[in-house]
Amino acid sequence: MRSDARRMLDTVFGAIEAKYRGHHYRRSTKRRLRQSDGGYRNDKEYKSIVVPYWQRFGQRPRQYWYSLFCVRSKQMDPRYIPDDMWFARVLPYYSNMQFRRAYEDKCMHSVLFPELSRPKTIVMNIAGVFYDGSFRIIGKEEAVQTCLREHEFLIKPSIDSGEGRLITFFSGDEVNRDAIQKIIDSLQSNFMVQEVVQQHRVLANLNEKSLNTIRVISFLFEGEVHILSTILRIGGMDSRVDNVGAGGYACKINPNGRLDRYAVNRLSQWVEDHPSGAVFYDTEVPSYEKVLELVRRGHKKLAHFKIIGWDFAINIAGEPIFIEYNVCPGQNQRTCGPTFGDLTDKVLEDVFIKKSLAGSKN
Repeated sequence: MRSDARRMLDTVFGAIEAKYRGHHYRRSTKRRLRQSDGGYRNDKEYKSIVVPYWQRFGQRPRQYWYSLFCVRSKQMDPRYIPDDMWFARVLPYYSNMQFRRAYEDKCMHSVLFPELSRPKTIVMNIAGVFYDGSFRIIGKEEAVQTCLREHEFLIKPSIDSGEGRLITFFSGDEVNRDAIQKIIDSLQSNFMVQEVVQQHRVLANLNEKSLNTIRVISFLFEGEVHILSTILRIGGMDSRVDNVGAGGYACKINPNGRLDRYAVNRLSQWVEDHPSGAVFYDTEVPSYEKVLELVRRGHKKLAHFKIIGWDFAINIAGEPIFIEYNVCPGQNQRTCGPTFGDLTDKVLEDVFIKKSLAGSKN
């Protein structure tokens, strides 16, 4: 068990991170509300529906969250989880954030999930040590030489690489010693070199330049893995990454695997088609059920994290390709509705009243 001092420090560090995230998302929400002309305002519904619902759990979330979440439906649904509460209370309750960075290290994916297909790993750097794709320790010069033998690849951080941060693509004449060494020296440690996935033609039709990925939010609750929501993330025009924050689009995937009619961008604009001209609703995501089954199996290995966001691509042959997972994911609520759906009452009672997992992080 942790010492009292260690437990206190972990609690302090967790509270600081939660406070920062809460501040960030409150600012982001207010900005989006301005972009949406204030969102959906209905004081009567908020006071008569939302406030009484949350009083049962000893909470009173701010009204502006519901003004944003309910802007499309024009009806208050009290089951929406405010983002500051999500990051400060819900995620820390269900997941051990002290284990987060070690478990999320992309260099360890082959160890945790040897059964999943992944992009070919060319070179890895873990804590300053270079490896080839088979975990054989190599030197920096051999790492560079290995990269030089490839025609196309990418280099990305293996830890904390959200929203496409610091990903560099190489192909053709870009594959040269000086360019590779410059990126390796700038990253210093904890990065990987991988092949570029050739995606399925159906997803390439939406935007062929970006690797468009399926994001699945799963929840290990009462001994069962629940699929909470799924979206497809599509890169913006001329973008190699698919994140909404980098100019991309998020579109709900319906239970039958077909995309919803509308996708949202970072300006909170809901659109029916991509700037490329592709219509979202015309797209049926290939191998969708296979992805969900892989998530259900994979999540059972990770009991330290009850809520996980998984990213999968679909290759040209229709095979699901595991890209990464995130144990501190966003909620997909703007695209998919209340995070926990029909489980919301039981979840909030567990988090705020029963606290059945209070001893799970000793």
